Amino acid sequence: MATFDWSREDNRCFGCGDNPIGLELDFTREDDWIVARTKLRNLYQGFKNSAHGGIIATLLDEASAWAAMAKTGRVSPSYELECKFLQPVPLEEEITVRAKVIERKHGIAKTKAEVRDKDDQVLAKAEITCRVLDEKMDGIQGELTRDQ
Repeated sequence: MATFDWSREDNRCFGCGDNPIGLELDFTREDDWIVARTKLRNLYQGFKNSAHGGIIATLLDEASAWAAMAKTGRVSPSYELECKFLQPVPLEEEITVRAKVIERKHGIAKTKAEVRDKDDQVLAKAEITCRVLDEKMDGIQGELTRDQ
């Protein structure tokens, strides 16, 4: 995880922080992509045996913000998100969420994000615009290591 100006105990982010009901995503770098692998717990259920759409959007949002922060070294929250839910996202099975920056200019970073199943099929995707803020992310590039 990235180095923030707060302790791990203070990072209660639902996506990547120390949060008992959170997603506990841990991102690594794979080529141009920022990637996390996870199994969604049953408490994230929407329709029968599949993840809630809000949880899927959160996965895509979190990966995109991390991709923008890794590219810019600055805090880069999402401010526009367009999701497409292509197939149900399973619970209790490994999935992959990944994102990469596809354009950067004028204080924004546009990203592409995907959720894939264990067979590498795209289940959901998004195009997300992140605002690149002035606040620096100390150590984020060093914290995201290449997955070997």
